[in-house]
Amino acid sequence: MQIQYINEMLDLPELTISQILFISSDELHLEALPVDYKQACPCCKSDQAVIRKGYNDMRKIRHLAVFEKKTYLCVPSIRMYCVNCELGFGWVYDFVGPKQRYSHLFRSRVVAQALGSTAVHSARMQQAPISTVQDMHNQAVPVLCQQLTEQAWEEAQQTPDLVLGIDDFAIKKGHTYNTGIHNLKGETMLDLLPGRKLFDLRAYTHEYPLFRMLKPKAVVMDLAQAYHTWIRECFPAAIRIADRFHVHGYVIDSVQEVRKTVQQTLSPRAKAHLKANHRLLNPPAEALDAENRKRLEVLLGYSSLLRETWEWKEAFTVWYDCSPDFAVAKLGFERWCEQGQTIDHAAVHVTLKTMRNWQEEIVNYHQCRWTNATVEGRHNRIKAYQRRHYFTRNYGRYKAGILVECNRHRMLA
Repeated sequence: MQIQYINEMLDLPELTISQILFISSDELHLEALPVDYKQACPCCKSDQAVIRKGYNDMRKIRHLAVFEKKTYLCVPSIRMYCVNCELGFGWVYDFVGPKQRYSHLFRSRVVAQALGSTAVHSARMQQAPISTVQDMHNQAVPVLCQQLTEQAWEEAQQTPDLVLGIDDFAIKKGHTYNTGIHNLKGETMLDLLPGRKLFDLRAYTHEYPLFRMLKPKAVVMDLAQAYHTWIRECFPAAIRIADRFHVHGYVIDSVQEVRKTVQQTLSPRAKAHLKANHRLLNPPAEALDAENRKRLEVLLGYSSLLRETWEWKEAFTVWYDCSPDFAVAKLGFERWCEQGQTIDHAAVHVTLKTMRNWQEEIVNYHQCRWTNATVEGRHNRIKAYQRRHYFTRNYGRYKAGILVECNRHRMLA
């Protein structure tokens, strides 16, 4: 292949490929020379009095692969001298940093691959040392985190009718938790704070006053009292919405409790059949195919109590989906609660008590129809990140990694 085509493939305007020094089955070494003859003096910013004073050893720079081969650019270390300033300096290449052996493009490619997987995977793809890739990743993540976080906060401050999502995720299930603050409209994660108790949340507010400067129209969260108290203190005018996923979970749990009660009264064969297919009771009937609907009908035929509770659960789904406005939703919620009162089971009555205690937050969904569905999906990415990085001990690096993982789709924006 002609040299000029290699120049076009590399796309480095400051260099021109002079010759191919070495080529093998997996490596390619190219000699590259600067296009310009002189560079401006770093002191006087002029090249009028600059002269060349010779060469040091050639620098060998690892660049992006060419023809699926590890590619090295051998560039001269040119010594320059400014007569006016009496200053000696070395030639500065734009495609690589000073005293570095990897080009900027190579480093960015390696970091981009490591963000979505691991340093080991990126090192294997680029045929580079794992420790080198890990160092590149550790250097790039804090810079990326700062850029993406500043962009996310600026967008949140400028978003009209901002909707926030607050939810926690486990570092160690049942022991240690973190709380994430999310911009649901902008689909970004704003910040991560340790803990989920009220004093942790208040401490964050005092440490980061920028949070109070936000003006959210609504905040979506689960039924944790600490979150609602915190948001009421920070944003008294915001609509507090109980997340639909968590609220619906209470109703589904009560259906399963009724199923367990009914299960004990059945014959061994019917008991085994109901237990094996109990998950069919959870999704809406319209989400099931024809075969599963037939199976569901068999399960509901085992008990009138189970059928009644399942119909009550289905009515709750219809209330969420079909209430046209807040006023109608409020009346519909009361009718749904009255329907539940007719069911003779303790689990249903406990659920109804919870629903009535949080009635305002649940019905507020129909003032601003937002859920934390994207937040739950983001939690899956965070858990995958934690497994890949073996729960990084450095909290600053851990936090920066999670924020980049959740916001890296904005790197192309």
